Amino acid sequence: MVIIGSSVQDGLRGMELTKIGVQEKQHRRERGEPQRTQGRKKKFMKVFDRRSLLVMGKLFVFLGIQQSLFGQSLIVGRDDVLRQLQLEGKIGGVSSLCARPFFADAAISTDSIYRLVDANTARVSGGKLIGGKYGKWEVLPLTWDNQFTSNHPYGWNQTDMIEARGLESVLGVGVFASMGVVSVQLNPEFAYAANTNFAHSVNYGASTKGAYHHFFPGQSSLRLNLGAVSLGVSTENIWWGPGMNNSLLMSNNAPGFLHLTLNSRKPLKTPIGSFEWQFVSGKLTEDTSVLLENKNLTTTYYNPLTYSGDGYSGPYNPAKKWRYFNGITVTYQPKWMPGLFLGVSRIAYAYNDSLRNGDPSFLKSYLPTIFGVFRQNYAYGLNLPAGSKRYKQMASVHFRYVFEKSHAELYGEYGWGDNQYNIRDFVLNVDHSRAFILGARKLMPLAKNRWLDWQFEMTQMSQAPSYLVRTAGNWYGYQGGYTNQSRIMGAGVGMGNNVQTFTVSWVEGFSRLGVKMERLEHDPDDYAVKWVDESVGFLGQRRFGKIMVSGEVQGVVSNGYLWMQGNSAFNLRCVIKGVYRF
Repeated sequence: MVIIGSSVQDGLRGMELTKIGVQEKQHRRERGEPQRTQGRKKKFMKVFDRRSLLVMGKLFVFLGIQQSLFGQSLIVGRDDVLRQLQLEGKIGGVSSLCARPFFADAAISTDSIYRLVDANTARVSGGKLIGGKYGKWEVLPLTWDNQFTSNHPYGWNQTDMIEARGLESVLGVGVFASMGVVSVQLNPEFAYAANTNFAHSVNYGASTKGAYHHFFPGQSSLRLNLGAVSLGVSTENIWWGPGMNNSLLMSNNAPGFLHLTLNSRKPLKTPIGSFEWQFVSGKLTEDTSVLLENKNLTTTYYNPLTYSGDGYSGPYNPAKKWRYFNGITVTYQPKWMPGLFLGVSRIAYAYNDSLRNGDPSFLKSYLPTIFGVFRQNYAYGLNLPAGSKRYKQMASVHFRYVFEKSHAELYGEYGWGDNQYNIRDFVLNVDHSRAFILGARKLMPLAKNRWLDWQFEMTQMSQAPSYLVRTAGNWYGYQGGYTNQSRIMGAGVGMGNNVQTFTVSWVEGFSRLGVKMERLEHDPDDYAVKWVDESVGFLGQRRFGKIMVSGEVQGVVSNGYLWMQGNSAFNLRCVIKGVYRF
């Protein structure tokens, strides 16, 4: 066996994974499954880095991650265990985890990987063969997420949930099947929200339309998997960038949208390092039954003047006024600097009725992210000549540096929400429309399989001081707004808002118990009165056989609520999530 890496730690980890392969062979024999050929076995044991990828690809865990024996994707928002095990040094650092959902081959069973999290884990595999040999299928975990806020909307990155007061619930379950190079994942989700009224003003909030319920395709996909590349159609959530609590361009704050995707399934090695990438095109829609996040919840429509949809062009039919989306992300891992990942992402969107304006070529109309970086190539905004393409563009660069031996990482993302007119404009006003995310995480070993997990992340969405001379407005506006189903697709913390989050947790296997402190400043650039939310919360997680339960209780004090002097409010937020593995 050849082990890549010169350190003793790498060698020990390689031997540990060899044991996992032996255990897997024994478990397949016990289940009566056919054994792998000797040639495949030699190929599998040849390269350690490839084994590390396969290990990560098996971690569906009871957190609801939907990756098991057969190589389906992992749900964004339930895949933190990958990052944790990477920092623990139990899996390799060959993947950046900056373009998710995560994809991988199937080679090591879930049973073996569970033992990396908890050595006492019993057998959990539930996959079955199709016709005895033609393919494989399995029932995906049943997931049930619930949130309650007592006074006014608070919280983000709760897929399918809306910004609302009261009880919200999302239920999901599905099935995965693969045959040859084709895979199908059907994982629909049903969302409900009491959506009760809350105290509001002319600047924030409005009367709601009552109880909300919606059926989503959820984390579903149809894919053609060819080696290291996957081509498919999907409604899965996407996350780009290294952030844990926020992402500037793509997160799971909004429901997944219908899209075509062409992406890598594992890092592609080259003489200068490895690359991961994803290219996406899709359709963004509005839901006029809920309040728009990028309008501070003041209306259900983006364009019309009034809450009811009158004015401007209205009332209008959002089903006919959808937005086309195109985006790309690429992450590079330099060969000479293990653990360092550098990336760039870019997105563009426009109303469907302007796609064929100007240059009628297909590439210029539907693939704007691979052409002209500056606004002079794709103008948008008011007072444009008739026939102009009105693409709104945003971009970011990111890094993630994993210090494997120290069980720590540093990461950041820096983006522009209003692309500059040309290269001169960029050089002279590099901070125009900027936003950024910075974070760090450190795992401190306590005892065997016990850790103290320290996390800090800050997200700055307010404008740079140069806005006093040239304002860029808040992110996620223009051209209908960067939303899907009326929820922001990027940083769910909100337009122009700043947040700092600190969490410390005790971790042992699947169990977790921690404290969370958070400070959220609402749009400080546009209002004289400061609205600041300060909160303390407690979080936990526990496994009970086939069931995993996690929860959080957070007390939030809103000072200057609604940007009104002396107006304070207390908000209790409770979250409980359950996953049942069949």
